[in-house]
Amino acid sequence: MQLLRNTLASLRLACLLLSLAAAAAATTQDDVFNSDSGNLHPRIRGRVYKDDKIGVQVPASWQLALLRWQNAPFPMGAELRKGNYLLRLCTGCGQASGAVGGRFAEIALLVQPWAPTDEPSGPCGTEQRTPVTGKIERVDFWFRRDPGHEISDANRFCRQPETTDTVWYGSYFAERCSRTGSNADAECGGYFLHRAWLAKGRSDIDEMAFALTCDTSDLDRLPRRNDPELQQILDEAAAIVRSVRIDPPKSLPPATDR
Repeated sequence: MQLLRNTLASLRLACLLLSLAAAAAATTQDDVFNSDSGNLHPRIRGRVYKDDKIGVQVPASWQLALLRWQNAPFPMGAELRKGNYLLRLCTGCGQASGAVGGRFAEIALLVQPWAPTDEPSGPCGTEQRTPVTGKIERVDFWFRRDPGHEISDANRFCRQPETTDTVWYGSYFAERCSRTGSNADAECGGYFLHRAWLAKGRSDIDEMAFALTCDTSDLDRLPRRNDPELQQILDEAAAIVRSVRIDPPKSLPPATDR
C-alpha cells in the first residue's frame, strides 16, 4: 500500500512539473509578440481594414484578410495578397531583443522567409531605399549569387538561388531618419515602425512592422530586378502604405505631417 501511495505521489509531481514547463514555454513563445496585440480589435468591412492603430482602404486588385501569424492566439494585423506577393501590415509585431531598433531576425520571416533566421543573421542581399512619405521609406533587398561560389546548404546565413541573375529578396518599410549633422535623430530607425513617432514626431515603444515578400520556397522563381510586374507591385505596395492612416495614442493629437 505504501508503495502505491509513493507511486501516485510521484505521478502527481511529474504532472505538476510538466504543467509548469508548458506554461513557461508558452510565456517565452508569446514574448515575441507585442504585449498590446490582443487589444488591436481588428476588423474588415468591405475593402477597409481597421484596428486600434491603423486604418487603410485596400485596392480591389489585392485580396484582404486578417493576418494570422505563426502561433499568435489573435490576429496580428492585415495581410494583403496579389498573386504570389504578400504585403503584411503587422500592427501587433514588436521586438523582443531589447536592441535599439530591433534585429532583422525579428522581421525576417515577413521579408525573407526562405532565409535562415538563426543569430547572427542580418538581411541577405544589398539594400536600396526609396522614399514613400516624409517619414517612411521602402527598403528593398537585391541578391546576386557569385558564380564563383559553390552552392552549399552548410555553414551559410543566406540561401542562394541557382541563377546568377539579380533577384528581389523582399522589402520592408522603415522610418526615414535624419542622417546629417551630429544631432541625427537617435529616436528614429530600425526594423520597426513606431506609432507615436510617426504620428507626432517622438519615440514610443508601440511598434509595428510592414513588409512585402514573395510566397515561394523556390528561390529561382523570385522576380528579377527588371521585372515589370515586380516594379508595379513595389509601387502599389508603397501607395498602400502611403495611404495608411496611423492613429496616434489617445494621449496625442492626430498626425498632420506624416
